[in-house]
Amino acid sequence: MRYRDCFDKERRDFLRIVQRAGISAGVLQASSLIAGVMLARTAEAQTGTPTKSCLVFSGGGCQPSRWYPVNGVYPEQSAPLQTHYSRIAVMKSAKLTGAGHGVMFHRFDNASWGKDSFDVNMGRTIGANYPVKYLNLGTTQVSNLSREGSREIPALTSPQAALDILFSGGTTTTSGVAPRKSIADLHYPAINSLKTKLGQHEKIKLDSHLTAIQEIEAAIGTGNTGGGNASCPKPANTTATGFDALSKLQTDIIVLALNCNLTASVSIAFGDDTHNHIFDKLGGRSSHQSHHFNQAQYSEDIAYMQSLTKNLLDKLNAQGLLSSTTVFQMSDMGLADAHGNDDVPMILAGAGIAGGRVLDIGGKSQADIFHTLALKMRADQSANSIAYRNWGGTVVAGL
Repeated sequence: MRYRDCFDKERRDFLRIVQRAGISAGVLQASSLIAGVMLARTAEAQTGTPTKSCLVFSGGGCQPSRWYPVNGVYPEQSAPLQTHYSRIAVMKSAKLTGAGHGVMFHRFDNASWGKDSFDVNMGRTIGANYPVKYLNLGTTQVSNLSREGSREIPALTSPQAALDILFSGGTTTTSGVAPRKSIADLHYPAINSLKTKLGQHEKIKLDSHLTAIQEIEAAIGTGNTGGGNASCPKPANTTATGFDALSKLQTDIIVLALNCNLTASVSIAFGDDTHNHIFDKLGGRSSHQSHHFNQAQYSEDIAYMQSLTKNLLDKLNAQGLLSSTTVFQMSDMGLADAHGNDDVPMILAGAGIAGGRVLDIGGKSQADIFHTLALKMRADQSANSIAYRNWGGTVVAGL
């Protein structure tokens, strides 16, 4: 069956499922959670096919001899990734256009000022039927990492703002204003009205998603990413305290968005290429502090950044999302002391990726990898292929 025919069939299957459940288009529009649960029905039959995309920016580059695995062993800078060795394909001899400081738009793009970045284009093509087209999260205010055409898409650094986009509704708590209603509570009227229409499978999914939402809301309110059970938390502060807590809370929201089928395209930026973010878990030093002066601290910094990616992979794997989601991590340079564009650490994992190997891509850039991934995810054949950006790159052999 041709790819376009496959997408047409998936759309018809989705509409039939919705119709049989007795759910109106209005309810789907009003409740992104209900729409996501219904989309899960069509997605479940595609295990192993990359239907979702997750981009990761991890600043600071690497020292090649201390980062690239040898004989199946990750050295000190990449050691946290060892537990996912069988899932990861490491790109060796990868180049990056615009390496260095102050050119963040090169990371998810290839220096274009007027075309979609990869995360946005995947959201507009493979994710066209999802409640949220794309979700771009970060730990640091970055205005030019992602683009929709010529429009900059800022990375959301507020977990509460991200939840509001995913699930809609609610107002922040201010003096003299009623406490913010829980996002989960906002969906209860729609959910309760559909209890008799949803099968047991969908009810279980809804209960699971609602519990996850409540736990993340509780984490926002307490600054604790361990979760909680409050049914209607009233956060006084919607910002997690410290780089580490915010990174992990944003990761939880990314996983929730994918697991609830609220979006097919997510990105998360751990820091930015100015490297001024503060590592509260490493003594409170600036990321940039180690890059030119202290080799031991530099290795510690990069290993810590890879531990954040490990945390993401752990949580995606726990939810079974690596069977449908392709994860692509890149950095902003090779060796930080040189600000160079050679040997830039890039890894791929998840759906459609054969892991447990190092693949020498012979100097190809992130644009070539984007081109290859877009074709793997059939973005050019998607239901909204008219929005597909032709990257014009070459296919990376072996991916």
